[in-house]
Amino acid sequence: MNVVAIDIGASGGTVYLGRLSSSTFKLEEVDRFENAPVEADGRYVWDLQALQEQMIEGIQAADQRADGIDAIGIDTWGLDFGLTRNGTVLRDPTSYRDPEATAAKNELFETVGKRRLFEATGITNWNTPNTLWQLYTLAREDPSLLERADELLMMPQLLSTLLGGRAAGEVTIASTTQMVDPDRQEWACDLLAELSLPTELLPDLESPGARLGPVNTEVAASLSTTPELVMPASHDTASAVAGLPLTDDAAFLSTGSWFLFGVERSDPLVTDAAFELSLSNELGADGTVRLLKNITGFFLLEECRNAWHDAGEPTAYGHLLRAAQSAEPMRSLVDPDAEEFGIEGSMPAKIRSYCRRTGQPVPAGQGEVVRCLLESLAAKTALVFDELGDVVEAPPKRIVLGGGGVRNELFCQLLADATGRSVQAGPVEATAIGNVLTQAIALDVVPDLETGRELVAEQFEPRTYEPAGTDKWGPAKERMGDLVATDD
Repeated sequence: MNVVAIDIGASGGTVYLGRLSSSTFKLEEVDRFENAPVEADGRYVWDLQALQEQMIEGIQAADQRADGIDAIGIDTWGLDFGLTRNGTVLRDPTSYRDPEATAAKNELFETVGKRRLFEATGITNWNTPNTLWQLYTLAREDPSLLERADELLMMPQLLSTLLGGRAAGEVTIASTTQMVDPDRQEWACDLLAELSLPTELLPDLESPGARLGPVNTEVAASLSTTPELVMPASHDTASAVAGLPLTDDAAFLSTGSWFLFGVERSDPLVTDAAFELSLSNELGADGTVRLLKNITGFFLLEECRNAWHDAGEPTAYGHLLRAAQSAEPMRSLVDPDAEEFGIEGSMPAKIRSYCRRTGQPVPAGQGEVVRCLLESLAAKTALVFDELGDVVEAPPKRIVLGGGGVRNELFCQLLADATGRSVQAGPVEATAIGNVLTQAIALDVVPDLETGRELVAEQFEPRTYEPAGTDKWGPAKERMGDLVATDD
């Protein structure tokens, strides 16, 4: 069977061709494109027309490579959504990084309280601009837009409709919204009613594997077959975790613009301790729950690269990582989730300003900035690792890492050192693998997720990093803890 996995993140998209049977699994990248918020009418938005064109180009490339494809699945980042009326998108979706998109969040917290939000949805993420905050702000600042809409679709399902799929809801992406009851796996309508938010816009939630119908005639005309659209675990982190060779003793870390760090469970954990530590329960493939914490990840590095590119400086990863490797360690740390590290302004300048404000040495060249960022990410993740160990029944003994961070050997070693645990890095393409696996389960090629993960373990060789020099990370984690407390 040949399936296409379209994985779109907040900084770019990749189209993969998966060829698999009950005993084989092959994955091939066939196309890659950029994606970033664009400014339009005073908002930062996602360019749907460009995304549609890029998806179709990728599907055509996969079709030519495979001489026909059977199914297509789309996964994306969480949080963002589009509003439609009679199947027509009313406007390009606002990016969660738009500073005005969640302007009413403090009013929201005052109206129902953070504890009520957690009890109703299992989600904390007080620093992550989720769907609920965006919808609440929209209801106060542009209620006429909501009145005109008849459906709210999360980004993967919105993009699927552009290819011809039926409108639908899917539990893994919906669970990022802070609007879903994790026990019932349904919209938390009582909470939304308290906030006077419309529930009639919300589609029924379905599990990964639901079929959305064939691509439309326009897309099919450019292909050798007429593939079916299938909903994978459509939140990219849900797909990434599904694609990792996890066992019961391991924590996962999905790396990208965001870091999602946590453990896989059979049920949500909605306790006082989880609330105090700002842990969230997101729904995963095959009925699983991901107890995790969001950490701003390589977004800061990508924003630095953009600034350096504009200044005519080198931005190749190899150059930057070599410079970081040579830089003096443990000079300065930043809290990656500090509010000042938003989308506007020069990121290197903001990092230097943060270090200056907190009385730390100010990083000068590229190497010092990148070293600061990677050590900060390792220290922040290590703090979350310790927090998880305090609240779960069986603390994880190792970390399985997927996503772009797999290629970053310096970061992988820093993470092993900071946590004092083995880090198993790979596969890089965990999200696409999980996307393909959940499609394969839906199409009865693979019986279940456990079998699929066994296939992955057989086909993809990970690299393991063992901790070394862990003694210096105790003080670094204390420094990070102090910075986090100050930012809060």
